[in-house]
Amino acid sequence: MKTGSALEQMVNGYWAKRFSCTHEDFARPGRLVVEDEEFARSGDCYIYHINKLTVVRIAPSLAERVGLPDGRGRNSVSVGANELRSLVGEGYQVDVGREFLYYYLDPREFKPYAAAGDFTARRLYPEDDNMHLLSLYYACTEDDLDEAEIYIDEPDPVIYGIFDEGQLVAYASHRYWEKIIADIGVLTHPDYRSRGLGKAVVSELCEWCIQNGVVPMYRVYGDHTHSRRIPQALGFKETVIIEVLKVIEEEGHNSLLQT
Repeated sequence: MKTGSALEQMVNGYWAKRFSCTHEDFARPGRLVVEDEEFARSGDCYIYHINKLTVVRIAPSLAERVGLPDGRGRNSVSVGANELRSLVGEGYQVDVGREFLYYYLDPREFKPYAAAGDFTARRLYPEDDNMHLLSLYYACTEDDLDEAEIYIDEPDPVIYGIFDEGQLVAYASHRYWEKIIADIGVLTHPDYRSRGLGKAVVSELCEWCIQNGVVPMYRVYGDHTHSRRIPQALGFKETVIIEVLKVIEEEGHNSLLQT
């Protein structure tokens, strides 16, 4: 069971592996610039705020233009939308996209929650509970499923559900990240929303994660105030913030990006 500094090291270790640095880098203020050819045409720029380190994922040509050298700079200042606008200069605009928030749960801070009323909760198995799962899936929109990252044909390894008599009305599942992090998705029947069932079913899944030594992680868009209440109420702490920016060339200027 990962708690306190051990949990922090584990989370930092995951991101360190992703960005080819060490978990100690996140404990020291600074900036890490990661040049990414995937952004060479899109103009996208992702800025990760992880502990004390800012990671800037950016196209090589754009990094050169704005003076962000590839690699780690311990004394470098942080970068956000306003700083990037200043660095890019005239002829370009920086649009701010959706912000992503990553919450992680320390088991010692977990606040279990049970739904009020005559609901029952249990673990589901796709081979046995397919009819229940399909009934809930078809009651929701494609946007609901996409936002929860739930795929009908690819069920997650661990699923919990809440039932109203024989009807599945709330669902939480997780897929593994590096076998140690449980990335949680949650779905509630449209007729049963705003009754605490999403929070209750995520609580059930968190109990399983804690008992099995897996770290629960809850991802949400920054502008989804209602969805953010679930991790906050259960004791999750916001640990990673990702800003999504896009540099757009104004007409009549040379492109910063490859074509």
